[in-house]
Amino acid sequence: MNIGIIESYCNGFLEIVPESDYWQIVAIHINGHAYCPTPRLYRSEKVALAKAAQIYDWLADSEGEISNGVYYCSELKLILWQQTKVS
Repeated sequence: MNIGIIESYCNGFLEIVPESDYWQIVAIHINGHAYCPTPRLYRSEKVALAKAAQIYDWLADSEGEISNGVYYCSELKLILWQQTKVS
């Protein structure tokens, strides 16, 4: 049983999980922060990881644009919200 994948990417990592016959991006972790995208299902693990990498790259260039923890990215057509840290 596959419970999910955490893959290193640049200075962070990508987190995806299987959902029936599809995959969902759970979070993109960058600079000690976790960002969650709008829930979407992808047909394969490879496609989900590629999309997560695209989101990571956008975040690396635009992290300062996310205010109040939520941002609509028109370029990627999704909403990103910053997951709060648990102490």
